[in-house]
Amino acid sequence: MKTMKIGYMALSKASWMTPRIEGIVAETVENLKTLPCQLVSCGKPVTTEAEIIETSERFLCEGVDAVIMHFVTFPAGAMIPAAGSRLNVPVILLANPEKAGPGKMWEQNSFCGANLGGYVMNRLRRKYTYVKALPKDTAKALSTPLSVVRCISAMKELRIGLAGGRVPGFYTSNFDEMKLRREFGTAVEVMDLIEVVNTAEHLSPAELEAARGIVKRSSSSVCGVSDGDLELAAKMLGAFLSMAKKYSLDTFAVRCWPEFSDIFGIAPCAVLGMLSDSGYPTSCEGDVPGAVTMAILRLLAGGGIPFFVDLISYDEESNSGVVWHCGAAPVSLCRKFEETQLRLHMRVDGGDKKGVTNDFSLKGGRVTLAKLDQDVDGNYRMLIAPGTAIDTEPFIRGNPLTIRFDDPVPKLIDTILQKGFEHHYAVIHADVKKELLLLCEWLHIEPVTI
Repeated sequence: MKTMKIGYMALSKASWMTPRIEGIVAETVENLKTLPCQLVSCGKPVTTEAEIIETSERFLCEGVDAVIMHFVTFPAGAMIPAAGSRLNVPVILLANPEKAGPGKMWEQNSFCGANLGGYVMNRLRRKYTYVKALPKDTAKALSTPLSVVRCISAMKELRIGLAGGRVPGFYTSNFDEMKLRREFGTAVEVMDLIEVVNTAEHLSPAELEAARGIVKRSSSSVCGVSDGDLELAAKMLGAFLSMAKKYSLDTFAVRCWPEFSDIFGIAPCAVLGMLSDSGYPTSCEGDVPGAVTMAILRLLAGGGIPFFVDLISYDEESNSGVVWHCGAAPVSLCRKFEETQLRLHMRVDGGDKKGVTNDFSLKGGRVTLAKLDQDVDGNYRMLIAPGTAIDTEPFIRGNPLTIRFDDPVPKLIDTILQKGFEHHYAVIHADVKKELLLLCEWLHIEPVTI
């Protein structure tokens, strides 16, 4: 991922400039330098329309991903639209909390300036948000908007490998490829399952040995899976990793049935979890919107590992639901490693005939369930449902996780069914509701919350 560039401009009226105001700017810049990004600063407060035009054009030339517009004092009103009409990236309006100074003077009038900035940005229909922080806390306060900026930037470069297309009858996995490219910049590389088979047969010894190591480390035990099936799992994993390099992929959506187990000899479930653990979030059943959702959650959570799920049951009394899939979870999300077990698939060819699934329940903690899809008119929307994952015994085969949702479960279920959401979701062990809401606002996605 490329290094994010952030532009910083401090706005002020020239007549309001004092050594203290200059000190606020200097302290803010020093604090911003602690961010994991390249800071492009104008060096001194901008106080005229000509200066802000020059600064804005410099930011455009530098290719910044976002601009921090710091209202170090209340600026001349014409400065804000001069910048806003030129900046085509998200703008973060920054204000400082303040108290009356010597002589009962309100030295900065910082929030009032940001208030004017919000009015102008709204009328110019620009992407913007607002943050209030002391100079020493600025970097921390910017964590949410900057994570969204980073996500949007990464989505423009995101490449999804669609192996085999969607599975039969799963219209939920359909997507508009060019709309995805136009709206988010995300590209889809379509690959045939036969290429997976062919690549698996032509792995280098080093590639195969590395894949064998991942398979070996992915569980604490093996139940009923032959050495031949484990070798096939290593070859399949090695093939996907090789294809990820060949096509410069970031994530996968895989048509995991009905023919995959016939042409390869095993189901891909456990391997899909290994791919997610290897840095390639992978959805089942050819679900590209699911893969996009997984990538978004991973980016907003700062590199966490998402899990692709069905919502299979819910309980109104405990305000909880069980999410699950049939053995494709990343082992890094397991509740207890000693519970992990590579097994024969419970359904393929009638059940318990071919490998390989990785059975275990998932760990607890704060989670966010989400799904990006398109409504009946083709407009993007995103379901967002945070909650707390609670300790879940491995009461069924595959990978169960019980989530106690923040919102009333009856309303969540009504929303899902009445609005016609898909039966696939992505879950990540992080609370990223605020980040998802801002992402939706900036990308013109309808947020669907309870």
